[in-house]
Amino acid sequence: MALILVLVALAAVTPLALMLSDFVLTRQRQVAGLQQSLGSQAAVRGALDLAMTRLQSGEIALDPGQTVPFDLEQERRTVRVRVSRDPDAILALDGRVIDPEEAENIDPDQLVIDPVRGPVREYRKIEVYRVEAEVAARYPFAAVRLLAAVVRLDEGVISLGVRYDRGYFP
Repeated sequence: MALILVLVALAAVTPLALMLSDFVLTRQRQVAGLQQSLGSQAAVRGALDLAMTRLQSGEIALDPGQTVPFDLEQERRTVRVRVSRDPDAILALDGRVIDPEEAENIDPDQLVIDPVRGPVREYRKIEVYRVEAEVAARYPFAAVRLLAAVVRLDEGVISLGVRYDRGYFP
């Protein structure tokens, strides 16, 4: 009789144990995927920082329309980076971006008097760069791609915006 009771108890508990082990395995895969994704995101962000440092130091010097690719080898990951220079823009003191047609009539070295800061330039010529960094997909993990807009000002190189994408890219 006791043997039958034990067999019935095992038959009742076994499906629950199998469901719990399935939940645990699913959760472990989710955690591994998140860790991989965060690691890839950190890798492409590091590549952006390196590209900005190279732009700041002059190691990367591009004319408008030029592109320079480089690979960054990191632990278990290769990050492909491409830095492109877009046409320069003229930025007004009030924050407006001047159209290229208007920019022909503008002197970027023109000074105006600011009551707080004294003489300042009314217009600034800024160099606009696009930085694209990607860590390739490794099954079962998706690729991570970073797209950033970077500008060079007199004070240095700054990032205007960053976007991360995850997926399988051609």
